[in-house]
Amino acid sequence: MVLNAPFLMLRYLTAAAAGVVTILITDRVEDEALYVFLLLGLLFAMSLRDRLEVREDFRAAPLLFVAETGLLAAFAWHYGGLMPLAVSASLYTRPERRGPFLPRAAAAGAAMNLAAWPHFAPPLLAAANLAFASIVLLIGHIRRTAVDRGEIEALYRELQARNRELEEARRTALDYASKVQELAQLEERNRIAHDLHDELGHRLVRLKMMLEAAVRVDEGGARDEAMKLVREVRDQLAGAMDALRSTVRRLKPAEAARGEYSLETLIAELAGTGGAHVRFRTVGEAWPLYPSDVIVLYRNAQEAVTNALRHGGATEVDVELEYAPEELRMTVRNNGAPPESGGLRKGLGLLGMEERARLAGGRFEIVHGERFAVRTILPRR
Repeated sequence: MVLNAPFLMLRYLTAAAAGVVTILITDRVEDEALYVFLLLGLLFAMSLRDRLEVREDFRAAPLLFVAETGLLAAFAWHYGGLMPLAVSASLYTRPERRGPFLPRAAAAGAAMNLAAWPHFAPPLLAAANLAFASIVLLIGHIRRTAVDRGEIEALYRELQARNRELEEARRTALDYASKVQELAQLEERNRIAHDLHDELGHRLVRLKMMLEAAVRVDEGGARDEAMKLVREVRDQLAGAMDALRSTVRRLKPAEAARGEYSLETLIAELAGTGGAHVRFRTVGEAWPLYPSDVIVLYRNAQEAVTNALRHGGATEVDVELEYAPEELRMTVRNNGAPPESGGLRKGLGLLGMEERARLAGGRFEIVHGERFAVRTILPRR
């Protein structure tokens, strides 16, 4: 955790500061070299505890706490000064390591009082206990904050993992939808091929044979018989044309279905609401569109015009459908207030437009210029 380094550093600062002040204010330090050596040894023992407790599989943390508290109390009992307050350093443990903090605080407080009893007068001992209680409250608050932060970070990591799983599932769904669409198109093409082969193919072969027979009969001098065969061919061609029209008719969607997702109908409906002037034009030579592409264009145009009127306060909206050689581009521009620079956030509307274009094998773009615009680009099929 981020709090570990400064939190644990307080352990050493507490002990070192108390040791330095003690050597300056007390006359119990007779051998300063020995005192400094013992203080450094005490700090080394504290660092050893930190190294051992960082291990996840370490289970002897309570014993180390007791040992460190005992060493600090013994050192404080012998030298006095401010060293009794350094007993609180044993409470500075890693915040994420859970443990019975209040019992440890009570044990450290008892050890501090035992060490301070020979050296502190009652008023000073009371002040020392008040200072110790303040330190305990501060450490407890820091530990709770660190634990809460750790739980939030763990939850954030879990959400990131779930988001990655959802993104992977979304990609899988997109791939599956694309394959389903390809299979549906392939199945429809196979059905059309069978219809053409079974109906038109056989009829055309029969007509070819009848024409060849008419030619042979005519060459043999039986002109009336040849004309009879030609008339039969004419009648058969009429039936073949009817079969071809029936096949083409099944390929075309119903007029009601086509009109429901017509851009012209949408523009006419939107132009009559909100008081805005909505214009529509096409560029290039049009070609037949798949029904799924028509729906994508309709929904994206509907969302773009609605956003321009509702959020941008636009009074003019231009919808341009451009038939390029390899792709189809639909651009919706408006004279409304553009989003602030860097402040555009993709809400459900824009995300939905982007998703629809992607599902259809195309892409979605946001164009920043004199007029704010969004563009849907679909490949030519």
